[in-house]
Amino acid sequence: MNKRFFSSIAVSIILLAVLIMPAIAFEGDSLAILLSGPENDNSWNEAAYNAGIALKEKGVEVAIAESVEAGNAERILRTYSDMGYKMIIGHSFDFGDPVFTVSEEYPDTYYAWGGGIDQGSENVSDYEQPFYEAAYPIGIIAANVTKTGKLGAVYGTDIPVCHSMGEAFLAGAKSVNPDIELISTAVGDWIDVAKAKEAALAQSDLGVDFWIECGEGPALGVIAAAQEVGGYATGYVGDMIENGPSVVLVNLIWNLEPMFSQMLTDVREGTFDGEYYRFGVAEGAMYFALNDGLKDVVPQEAIDAANQALEDIKSGKVVVEFIPE
Repeated sequence: MNKRFFSSIAVSIILLAVLIMPAIAFEGDSLAILLSGPENDNSWNEAAYNAGIALKEKGVEVAIAESVEAGNAERILRTYSDMGYKMIIGHSFDFGDPVFTVSEEYPDTYYAWGGGIDQGSENVSDYEQPFYEAAYPIGIIAANVTKTGKLGAVYGTDIPVCHSMGEAFLAGAKSVNPDIELISTAVGDWIDVAKAKEAALAQSDLGVDFWIECGEGPALGVIAAAQEVGGYATGYVGDMIENGPSVVLVNLIWNLEPMFSQMLTDVREGTFDGEYYRFGVAEGAMYFALNDGLKDVVPQEAIDAANQALEDIKSGKVVVEFIPE
């Protein structure tokens, strides 16, 4: 039996517990998180899960519901609200409508959603996903590894979060080699691995041998394609090495703990006002990590240059341009 089977059982148990538990008078910070997929996906959902567990270990009352379908989100958001959780995060773009609907019914509860489009209300915050900042140094690595001079980007959809990531990836690469090209494809789906693999294979036919991705489905599809035709992939917002040890050369890592912690602080101090939260490289929320098993593939000077770029972005010496479209 695979991970998804056990995850489905776990979700059922979690949701049953949520539905039968009464309201709780929490004495300290309390946080509930809705995930659109399993907590062990090495990517988007695991990033939020890890942040929740880190906060739980610091004394925050935390509840996490995984593999929540958008159609069930409204019910689960309402249940957590009835239980007394003060901060509830719907960690998916698809949870936007449910979050806004439920938030109007519970004006004294605070919510956030992973929209990345600066859309909030008095008790709902959106949070930016400045993956583009960490994509820039990954582009430096890619430029030193590619044999064809052609890089690929595969997105779920061509939204600003994704488009800016590809543009920054290309900018980092061009800082090494101005002649490098980027071929980008939006597959129109965040979870369809087969469609993403097909797009990556088509890019490979055009010479692409190093990819960055936006979306878990695109990342898994690219990793599968890279294993089939050669080349290297970027892990999407988590450590995806186990998904392709021989092709995942570098991971773009998203540390959500600082941002979730700030949200809780704002709720506790009464300063939560539906702001657009932004935590990037400077706040320690975005960085990259090389696959130790493949480090020999990357010249040491490229590693040094990428690390220096990350430090320069952190200090403000280098400002990566945000290109949303």
